[in-house]
Amino acid sequence: MDTEKIVERFALLSSLTLEEASTFTYICNDAKNEIISKLLPDTDLTLHSERLIAAAAALSLYRYMQLKALNQTTESFSAGDITVKENMNQAVKIAFDIWLNEKAKIADLLIDNDFVFWRGI
Repeated sequence: MDTEKIVERFALLSSLTLEEASTFTYICNDAKNEIISKLLPDTDLTLHSERLIAAAAALSLYRYMQLKALNQTTESFSAGDITVKENMNQAVKIAFDIWLNEKAKIADLLIDNDFVFWRGI
């Protein structure tokens, strides 16, 4: 997976310029590595590159929105009669939904660690 392509797609999702998004290359690289670590053995990264890039960009968006929410100091600001409110919780939820949607598209490539057998008493 090409990190540069992940950053480009992340820029589109986050409405950042490519220059602004490049500041967050580390998030994109972390997302790429996280996804690669969960792939089935012998997954052809080239064959599935578009889906994997989309998933890594979506995961990057989710991580970015979490950081943005964490670092947000105000939820609104006013200028004269105009008040602008930003609901970061909603933005994080939307980013998470985007990530889940893209993750579902690569589900066939992922190791399934979510399935558990248990026996009730």
